[in-house]
Amino acid sequence: MSHRPPGLLRVGENPDVVMMICTAGHVDHGKTRLVRLLTGCNTDRLKEEQERGMTIELGFAPCVLGGNLCVGIVDVPGHERFVRNMVAGVSGIDMAVLVVAADDGVMPQTIEHMQIMELLGVRRGIAALTKIDLVAGDLVPQRVEEVRRFLEGTFMSSAPICPVSSETGDGIFEFYDVLVNEIEHLAKAQRPGVFRMPVERSFAQKGFGVVVTGVPVSGAVHVDDFVELVPGHVSGRVRGIQRFLRDAAEGGYGQCLALNVPDFGKRVPDRGQVLCRPGYLQSGRCFHVLVKTVSDLNPPLRNAEQIKFHTGTAEQLGTVYLLKDKTLGKSQAAPATIIVSSPIPAAAHDRFIVRRPSPAATVCGGEILFVTQEAQRPRKKDILGRINEYAALLENVDRSGPEFLEKRLRYYLGVEKVYATTDAMSKATLHATEDVQKCLDGLAVCGVVLALDGGYYILNERYAGLLAQVKGHIQQARDNSVLSLTVTDLQRAYDLPAALWRRIRTDLETEGLASVQGDRLLLQGAVESLPETDRRLMEQILDLYQKTGFQSPRPDEVAGLLQSSADRTGRLFEFLCQNGRLVRVNRNVVLTADRLKQAQSLVVQTILGKGLLDSADFKYHIGSTRKYALAILDYLDARKVTVRIGNDRKLAANYEKNLLK
Repeated sequence: MSHRPPGLLRVGENPDVVMMICTAGHVDHGKTRLVRLLTGCNTDRLKEEQERGMTIELGFAPCVLGGNLCVGIVDVPGHERFVRNMVAGVSGIDMAVLVVAADDGVMPQTIEHMQIMELLGVRRGIAALTKIDLVAGDLVPQRVEEVRRFLEGTFMSSAPICPVSSETGDGIFEFYDVLVNEIEHLAKAQRPGVFRMPVERSFAQKGFGVVVTGVPVSGAVHVDDFVELVPGHVSGRVRGIQRFLRDAAEGGYGQCLALNVPDFGKRVPDRGQVLCRPGYLQSGRCFHVLVKTVSDLNPPLRNAEQIKFHTGTAEQLGTVYLLKDKTLGKSQAAPATIIVSSPIPAAAHDRFIVRRPSPAATVCGGEILFVTQEAQRPRKKDILGRINEYAALLENVDRSGPEFLEKRLRYYLGVEKVYATTDAMSKATLHATEDVQKCLDGLAVCGVVLALDGGYYILNERYAGLLAQVKGHIQQARDNSVLSLTVTDLQRAYDLPAALWRRIRTDLETEGLASVQGDRLLLQGAVESLPETDRRLMEQILDLYQKTGFQSPRPDEVAGLLQSSADRTGRLFEFLCQNGRLVRVNRNVVLTADRLKQAQSLVVQTILGKGLLDSADFKYHIGSTRKYALAILDYLDARKVTVRIGNDRKLAANYEKNLLK
């Protein structure tokens, strides 16, 4: 790559912005001056900032590093009062430039900024030792060594340290070369997921409407996409995008964006709100987290201590509840629950910082694992086990890789839900539907998940467990001489959706364990397991109806005719009706299936031959009485085999498909 002297991005250039970097360090250590020297941009945009000589809000500048390589530089505030803005600035950052003035050395905000960057997940950086023109030459190596010792044990333990003077220009080109080299060897990080951008700043511009700025923490947005403001759930269409100060058709994770959303009307969004894909993000008050305390924590963090919670650009007062010990000392990690005073639009796997309100100091930070909208804390035992299990599942998993989504989907189906649709899992994980579907397709091929009708998915092992439970239920019923079960009751007993039940029913029938007749599940092999006396009685019932034909007895007469108990006879009689060997034509008329098919054939052949069937004459066709003849004809009407016209019957349209087979 051809290098050139640093300077302002020239008009007409269209560089490829590969990543975002941030400056960090103590107030008045020269962060903004260094950025101006690199880019030609003054990131102190507020009058108050320029008058006081300190950065209050986040400043941004594009920096061309040669060819089409460009980075966005976020200049974050150094003053202790503005650490909250520094927390917002680090979201979406790929690399940090830690600035330490040679005349001061490591100072309180140097320490706190390093702590915040580590807690928020920044993993690469370089150090700039500024203001070397203000100290004797022999002091510079001492300061370099001091910074090196300070960085030991941090993510910047092996980072280059570059002495530089923004006043004289000494070391600026050496610093520039180191910066370019680090960026060239650092692949642009990705954070998959739907578009989410914490609101950094917003304003109404005449002729355009509302403009919202920020750095997305995940996903991408395009012109004409709809976005939603959370909390508030006001949505609008993106009419224009500026990315790194230039018009663009799209923008995404880790890029400084300005979005024009006129649909928001005259009320501009507030800092702390989040722009996101509609229908995905919810605000929460209860955050279940893993925290790690800072190395100089004093006094220890106490259970139920009042704190200030920072994530993205949002901050709220809250309470931290430790789930293991009553206190947490220096550099310790532990699970905790944090409840904030008002809802915050944050999601699982967002990073956060916890600070003490007074005296103000960073205490700890970490990663959100679960979010609950309500402020009610779950039982400590339940949430502690859940946090430990989830954290173990994702240990050492790259948050930007495909394995991350796969693990989350497996956890969701394994713990949070028994079954779910692609859309539900997309919203639960804040990943695009197409990404979730692709991952599920891969898991289905590997035999990890099972695809069901209606877009539902279930883990194969969970399905196998459910099927085993249903089989056990059936076996127990058979052991108790139960011949059939009600499908509705079985579905309710296991809370099975229709799609899951259909799959279970298919497997039961395929394995020859049961068959479904209407709302009944007929248990295969149940008859064989009956006592010999019951099987003999069943054959007697069937033989009785075979012999009586179209003059069969009423159901309540059968027990007396066969000299058997009413309960025993009724149970076996109902099973014969359920498995189709007997057919209940109406309440008091029951025929064998063969006799009913015989009557149906007589009706159809008569109508085909004559065009109509005289209902009054049908009793002669079957050699029975009016009671049986009308019951059979009404039954065929109900099945839409025939249609009644006065005292006659004709064949219904498409009657063939409704015939008893």
